[in-house]
Amino acid sequence: MEPTQRNDFVIFIQDKFEEIQKLFARKNEGYGTSGDLFWNFRQTAKRLYPAIYAQDPYAAMFLVAETLVDKHNVAMAKGITVSECDERLMDRIVYSLLQLKMVYERSEGKQE
Repeated sequence: MEPTQRNDFVIFIQDKFEEIQKLFARKNEGYGTSGDLFWNFRQTAKRLYPAIYAQDPYAAMFLVAETLVDKHNVAMAKGITVSECDERLMDRIVYSLLQLKMVYERSEGKQE
């Protein structure tokens, strides 16, 4: 097996990013709203972490995202041959990007 070249990996990232955008768009239709990117996270955070949500909504939503990511981590712990391995990895990327957006909005002082 030949080593992967850096430029090949950059192209791979670009290709996967397009797939990840499509994956996000498809899945977000089911759990988000066009007016609130974090709708699903917000609703779950209000129910499961009401005290945290009252003090710091982004912290509570971040915890919800971590819980959702964990289901993929549990499956991925079985190894590279796990069912839908590639989609699970892309789901984790989407969750990471959503969490990164939460971090940025929180640091910008964006109000709920």
